[in-house]
Amino acid sequence: MIFLFLIPLMLGLLQVEYQSKNVSPFDTHPINMWVFLAATCIYCGELATNLESQNHPTTCSKIISRVILSSGAFASVTLASVLVPRLIGGLILCLWTILVGTLARHLIKHIYEQLKHATYNTIYVSYVRFKKSRECLTLKKQHLPITII
Repeated sequence: MIFLFLIPLMLGLLQVEYQSKNVSPFDTHPINMWVFLAATCIYCGELATNLESQNHPTTCSKIISRVILSSGAFASVTLASVLVPRLIGGLILCLWTILVGTLARHLIKHIYEQLKHATYNTIYVSYVRFKKSRECLTLKKQHLPITII
């Protein structure tokens, strides 16, 4: 929730810094600003998904909260890199990009493991059902011997 307050605060600081200049932050720091917009869109989208999933709890809530945390932090750091000198801002942005990449790798690995587990479960359940239905069909096809008394 801190990012809901931190990002608007830094946007206000950015507005104050650029109010007397004839250029915008998109002119002076285009990469930082576009990365900030992308991270903010991901943050807002995942936040909305999290609010929706609170009504219907799923197993993905841990993944969603990690994405919210990492994208909110990345958006904040990217915006802060515009407010500091260019060399320091570039260094901060590179370090956080590496950190977010590492988190994304772990997240993708976690998603892969969840999908693999779900796929194996689905295949196993389908196999068991198929086996049971096949046994029922073979029992029906067997002719019981008729004994004449």
